[in-house]
Amino acid sequence: MDLWDIRQQGQIHAAQAGVDQANSKARNAERKTESLQQQIDHLTLLCQSMWELLRDHSNLTDDLLLAKVADIDTRDGKADGKIGKQVFPCPSCGANCNTASQHCTMCGEDLKRHKPHIFEA
Repeated sequence: MDLWDIRQQGQIHAAQAGVDQANSKARNAERKTESLQQQIDHLTLLCQSMWELLRDHSNLTDDLLLAKVADIDTRDGKADGKIGKQVFPCPSCGANCNTASQHCTMCGEDLKRHKPHIFEA
């Protein structure tokens, strides 16, 4: 085996290692995607169940739910199917804060307990 063959074998080995690594990353991404889909499916089932319990045991209707979804969706000025960050006054000093903030930039008030979205982290 000459020097050229040794070099080519090294390049082939490096390329195969890269392919193996890419395949491993793809398998991991696929597993994560499947896990996330299972979580989404489970949360969808729970939300549907909670809604049907509320609707069946109150005066709420599907139309009222859809109107509330639209209201919450557009509070940030965009109808994009997700809860956006909201601006609200600091309960301590009245300065404008947003739901992404942990503390008021003006007075330092802890804003975690004042966020208007209960589901916002």
